[in-house]
Amino acid sequence: MGAAAIGAAMQLVALSAALILDLRACSGGTPEGAAMCCSYFFRDDQVHLDDFYERSTGATRQFWTTAHLPAPRYADRPVHVLTSAMTFSGGEDVAYTPQAHGRAVVVVGETTRGGAHPTARHPSSRPAANDRLGFRVKSGCPPRRDTPTSVQASESCRARATPACPARPDRRAEGCADGQGRRKPW
Repeated sequence: MGAAAIGAAMQLVALSAALILDLRACSGGTPEGAAMCCSYFFRDDQVHLDDFYERSTGATRQFWTTAHLPAPRYADRPVHVLTSAMTFSGGEDVAYTPQAHGRAVVVVGETTRGGAHPTARHPSSRPAANDRLGFRVKSGCPPRRDTPTSVQASESCRARATPACPARPDRRAEGCADGQGRRKPW
């Protein structure tokens, strides 16, 4: 999603009392898009969200909350994120980052697949298949230092969003804790 689409969605929910983000079928996204989404959940534009280390250059890119957003921030109300084993890449980043920063985001569902890292496409070496065949290889790593499950300590560089309230996709989550540790019947 681009900034305009994210802004339009956030404008629609601007007056709601709480937000439920359904990321159960979200299989991708960019670090820039995830940072834009996450920016709505923080009060100011000076929150360091994440870093991505790029192997090919040895450089680390920082991602911060965005200063100017096309819709009002959603920093003062509860945010609940639904995840599944299919949630991947940018969807994981949107679920994980606010949770890791103590934004009181409640993640409900299954542990995500662990692919919130940049990749690079490598085309086939065969000229006839070059435009149709290729493969993607992990090209970087998000060195998250702010949680006990830091991916910097993990050789696989896989950050998974772990639900505070585990639930199978076909069942309702029962009696889970909200962001303040209170039991809630979702």
